[in-house]
Amino acid sequence: MRGAGDTRLLRFLARHALVGILVGWTFLGALLWFDVGRLGELLLASEQPVLTLLLAMAGFAVTFGSLAMGTAIFLLPRE
Repeated sequence: MRGAGDTRLLRFLARHALVGILVGWTFLGALLWFDVGRLGELLLASEQPVLTLLLAMAGFAVTFGSLAMGTAIFLLPRE
């Protein structure tokens, strides 16, 4: 029986979310570095490159973090 203060599942989800966010940011960095679809050029040419980069980072973090958490939950062994 688990106690009221058991945080194993939250730590499990947080760990997988962080891994997903790092993978997403790495993928975004590769897209910008290799200038796929002129994405890096468009970002640097925008009026607000920092804001554009932050928005892209937030989008990739939410997408890849959610994907990693969902995959981790689906791959949990059944009790």
